[in-house]
Amino acid sequence: MNEDERRIIGFLLEHNQKSFDCALDGGYAATLIARGIVIRAARPGQVFDQEHVPMAIEDDVWDVLVENRQMFPEHYQGETHPWRVPWMAR
Repeated sequence: MNEDERRIIGFLLEHNQKSFDCALDGGYAATLIARGIVIRAARPGQVFDQEHVPMAIEDDVWDVLVENRQMFPEHYQGETHPWRVPWMAR
């Protein structure tokens, strides 16, 4: 995993948070989505804002991440969620 991916997973583990919302393109979590670590959690027909797409980590993947928690950074210090790309950077 690259540093952005590790930061995202570390944040989620620190907050015991298996789901979150992000921009439609996935922001900095796009590669986690592409690899199937993070999945879209929207139901068929569910309506959502393009900046607030529901995402989740499936239980079996979460269990492996928890077992390897020491491999991810703790105590995220950023101003926003680590998967969000600031609007000025787009």
